[in-house]
Amino acid sequence: MDPSPRANRKAITLIEVLLVLALLVVLAAMTWPAMDRPMANQRLRKAADKVRTAWAKARIEAMSTGQTIVFRCTLDSEDYSIEAQAGPESVSFISSSTQGEFAETSSQSTESISTTNRQLPEDVTFVDGEVAFDTRATILTDGSLGTDSDSDSLGLDPILFFPDGTTSTATLVLENQYQRRIELSLRGLTGVITVSDTYSAEDTIYGTQD
Repeated sequence: MDPSPRANRKAITLIEVLLVLALLVVLAAMTWPAMDRPMANQRLRKAADKVRTAWAKARIEAMSTGQTIVFRCTLDSEDYSIEAQAGPESVSFISSSTQGEFAETSSQSTESISTTNRQLPEDVTFVDGEVAFDTRATILTDGSLGTDSDSDSLGLDPILFFPDGTTSTATLVLENQYQRRIELSLRGLTGVITVSDTYSAEDTIYGTQD
């Protein structure tokens, strides 16, 4: 009598199972970078959207509350903060036909009344940026926005959002672990925010808008 199919079936040994698992681990290690890059680029775009949203909300809050809102970030880090300044009436924008200058309208000093600390998504950092000089920043006196030494330590001056709807003119560059970058630009007079496509760190498209 022929043996049954069950009798002819060979058992899988532990060594065979371990070999299959080892092969799966090797294949996963080889394919993971190709799978992770699109995800990293998505996190980079998500980080840019997060900063853009923070800027838009800061501008709206400045206009609705009459406070000057300050955005700070630390280069080579994922850390940033949103800070509200007391005494917003101390700074106003004067559009003079003869001088076109900024002026202080009150002697009240400014101080921080609230700060919210936040972070970019994982493996995304601030790597570069530029904030155009604004006379109103110097009107916020007593070093409340940071001295020159503070600026040197961070590599970037604070970005300001004023009650009249104007902002600092600024550019920020974010980078992920694969040296892919994305650039955000903020136009001071209108508060318009633009976000670039992602690009390699070797490419040069960076530049603050006037």
